[in-house]
Amino acid sequence: MKLSAILDKYNFPSSAKKVYQQSGIENLFPPQAEAIDKGVLEGKNLLLSVPTAAGKTLIAELAMLRSVLQEGGHCLYIVPLKALASEKYEDFKNKFAPLGVRVGMATGDSETPHNIPGRYHILISTAEKIDSLFRSRCEWLINKLSVVILDEIHFINDGSRGPTLEILIARIKQLNPDIQTLALSATVSNAAEMAQWLKANLVLSEWRPIPLKEGVYFQEQIKFKGHANRKIAEDSREDITKLVIDTLRGKGQVLIFVNSRRSTQAASRLIAPKVAQTLTPEEKNHLTRIAKDVAGSQESSTKICQTLAETVTRGVAFHHAGLKPKQRKIIEDNFKKNIIKVICSTPTLAAGVNLPARRAIIRDVKRFESGLGSAYIPTSEYKQCAGRAGRPQYDDYGEAVLIAKTLSQQKTLFHRYIDAAPEPIISKLGQEPALRIHILASIAGGYVHDINDTFAFLSQSFLAHQKHHQNLIEIIGNVFEFLEGEGFIEKNGFRFLATPFGQCTSRLYIDPLSSLILRRGLERINEGKSFSNIGLLHLLICCPDSPLLKNISSMAQELERFGRTYEDEFILNEDDLMILEDYMIYLCVMKTTFLLSRWIEEDNEAALCESFNVGPGDIYRHIESTQWLIHAAIIFADLFQFKKIGFLLADLKSRIRYGIKEELIALTQLKNIGRIRARNLFDKGYKKLTDLKYASLDDIAKIPSIGRTVAKDILDQVTTKNRTARIEDMVRSNIKNLKRKRG
Repeated sequence: MKLSAILDKYNFPSSAKKVYQQSGIENLFPPQAEAIDKGVLEGKNLLLSVPTAAGKTLIAELAMLRSVLQEGGHCLYIVPLKALASEKYEDFKNKFAPLGVRVGMATGDSETPHNIPGRYHILISTAEKIDSLFRSRCEWLINKLSVVILDEIHFINDGSRGPTLEILIARIKQLNPDIQTLALSATVSNAAEMAQWLKANLVLSEWRPIPLKEGVYFQEQIKFKGHANRKIAEDSREDITKLVIDTLRGKGQVLIFVNSRRSTQAASRLIAPKVAQTLTPEEKNHLTRIAKDVAGSQESSTKICQTLAETVTRGVAFHHAGLKPKQRKIIEDNFKKNIIKVICSTPTLAAGVNLPARRAIIRDVKRFESGLGSAYIPTSEYKQCAGRAGRPQYDDYGEAVLIAKTLSQQKTLFHRYIDAAPEPIISKLGQEPALRIHILASIAGGYVHDINDTFAFLSQSFLAHQKHHQNLIEIIGNVFEFLEGEGFIEKNGFRFLATPFGQCTSRLYIDPLSSLILRRGLERINEGKSFSNIGLLHLLICCPDSPLLKNISSMAQELERFGRTYEDEFILNEDDLMILEDYMIYLCVMKTTFLLSRWIEEDNEAALCESFNVGPGDIYRHIESTQWLIHAAIIFADLFQFKKIGFLLADLKSRIRYGIKEELIALTQLKNIGRIRARNLFDKGYKKLTDLKYASLDDIAKIPSIGRTVAKDILDQVTTKNRTARIEDMVRSNIKNLKRKRG
């Protein structure tokens, strides 16, 4: 089926035809042709369950462009991860600019547009961000939508993100059932069940543009299913190195999936020397420049950064959540350009971004699971990793390779992964914590008003469709009882309404249990409980919304000492919070509190990574979550009129954001002044903004890490702030004089 014929049939403008001519797409793949036949360009709902690179995104593009260009519609493209949102945003923005189609992005890190439908034709966002907008009663968003794309819909199976995605889909169906819905996935074994829930036509196919060979490596040979075996004759003691070098000699690239962060680094170091031998002088020079970027500045470079830079110079990178976002993007971009040849990663990369390779090596099929020990990874996880094999426009085939140590294990791997179907998608909404969060949001948003309303709404969920909870009405009743008992909702006649406390909790997008912990802690402080900044950090980290640092066994004694030293300063203890009675959770809370307490005392980032066995990305993830919780605490302090506490919390928020002692708070009010520049200014005698008032440009520029450009910016800001302060003083003086005259 010719794409040009489809564009003509459905009256796409010539400008759209030109865009796709330039992209080089001429013929539709079989699954794409089936999607057209099943009415995707006639407004029909569709679930497209086809392998990676089989053309799901093109079908979504055509559905959105038809709506925007022919009907003046507005489209919402929902993805599970921020990295995917950024990738789609850059792709669509560049591709659709010649058509006059405006593309926007809204994630937790981006500014929320005030008038999305008016500003953008296509909005790309995470499910959490759209759910947050709904909590602010943004019905205008959904009322003007014509098409919703649900990318990677199999994330409904995710225990963390799944409930939000499922509630969001149910909410959209509730508010605007006429919206065209397209759900996309590569791994849905129960696709027919999900399509029935979505009231969508189903396109289910295993067709791939790049054929996939799946096999198991054992004793220098890959045994493929349905294809000839391949002998691996490389000079190396390590199996994984042999497989990598064999791929590189054929001008391919390699993704290696292992079970832990530590393994990604170890595997990278193991194969790097051999990979370096395959590089050209030009490639080595280019990689040296990239390595400088990933290493970062001398002040911020950690041991992980240095190790990464070292492997990158040899054409190999590791990729995991402990890296900074900037580092991950550099690695991804240069892998796509075929400059970095090999990436060693945890399986999260397979679901995070579009990074195909000639060969995907799934080295580890077991990982440690709490309460289970070493357990096999799910088949669906293997399928996600295997699906990354095969680079469109570069490869004639892709290879997904498992590694066996024995003949028996080879047979097991074939049975468990290659010959098996992925596990069915199961709703995770039935857990009471998830229902507690989303029922409160529904009441606060005015979408439901009582138990019957809520039951009717949840009857549209995938949970209800799968009939996994016969006692759903009872669970809903328990949630209502909890929310009313703790002051989140109150009954007004026959209807339940959210209290100000409930409204704040919903709009802050935090677990009601976090709100209770913060409220209880603030009340204790207001009653006179002695505390410190470490006590406040401990309070924040006890909240369910705070991620906890793990791997505490090597630090257990040190963490116990830390807990004993500061226990009198903790605002809540195990008598208040049952979770702290669990020794392992107690130590995790102590480790996270300890890390942040050292961060706000300006401990070096590299030293923190070394001491706590974390990556720089972990530190910033905890900073981000703690900042949001302290923002919530400030809101609650104002709500309950604990005003003195609010000022203390605001200072601590600045210290957490920048990792500074209290004496630097004023200096970090200046734009582009963080912990290092603020400390350097302070040590040179510029301790307050007024100290900079009469400073010379040359003197400021000589301070380490400043320079003339930043120095000029500092002095311009100080002048503006002084002028603003004088105007504010003048206004206050005029108001006083006016009041005196009237008196």
